[in-house]
Amino acid sequence: MGIVIGGTTRLMGVIGDPIVQARTPGAINPIFAAMGADIVCVPLHVPAADLATCWAGLKAMPNLVGFGITLPHKQAALALCDSLDPLAERVGAVNLVRREADGSFRGYQFDGAGFLRGLTQAGIAVEGRSCLMIGAGGAAVAIAFALAEAGASDITVANRTNAKADALADKVNTALRRAVLRAGPPEPAPGQLVINATSLGLQESDALPLDPEALHPGMTVAEVIAQPEVTALLRAAEARGVAVHSGMRMIEGQVSAIAEHLAERRG
Repeated sequence: MGIVIGGTTRLMGVIGDPIVQARTPGAINPIFAAMGADIVCVPLHVPAADLATCWAGLKAMPNLVGFGITLPHKQAALALCDSLDPLAERVGAVNLVRREADGSFRGYQFDGAGFLRGLTQAGIAVEGRSCLMIGAGGAAVAIAFALAEAGASDITVANRTNAKADALADKVNTALRRAVLRAGPPEPAPGQLVINATSLGLQESDALPLDPEALHPGMTVAEVIAQPEVTALLRAAEARGVAVHSGMRMIEGQVSAIAEHLAERRG
């Protein structure tokens, strides 16, 4: 079934700044159509300085069922939600807001589950594997929880601000009551799963998040960036014979669950 838009069509937005890189609309609209859900997803450019103003406008639109959230709004959205799902509260970041039956906006978190599902679907094992994650923002926290709960042997978090990496490690270790994460330098070890959870790679002019000379066969380099689907980091890794995993797999891993979440009857 194709996508048909009419007066009864409800809207899902995806907000970010910038937003040109958003791949969720293209991935989720065919799912809505296949489900027979009269919902269409569109990208919405919401500048960081105008988040609260735009949020109020979104809330005033009765046919908006919810919206996905990408950089840089995932943590700022916490304070704007009327309520938070326990996972979003624990992670400290929101990547989906749903209008509930009473009209309130509730924040949810699908980043970690989507990233892990994408790895699983690609046959990339996490259990017992050492991981290096670059970045400590909203998506990174969700991914760290997912990797730790999936049985990663250890996770090193490297971030431009070391205190933020320490805080992420403490947050996850305290919640899980075991020492799995630690802050460290962006220096991959043999056989690691290496994850770029920063925004570096959105622009061709961006610096690489780590020295590609440190990458060697046996490692896997994974991205959270879906546009471009093959980032400069992934190209550099492939050139050195390293297995790569596109950020598009994370989008694919979470869109079905998000579509079902938004389309289900409430109230």
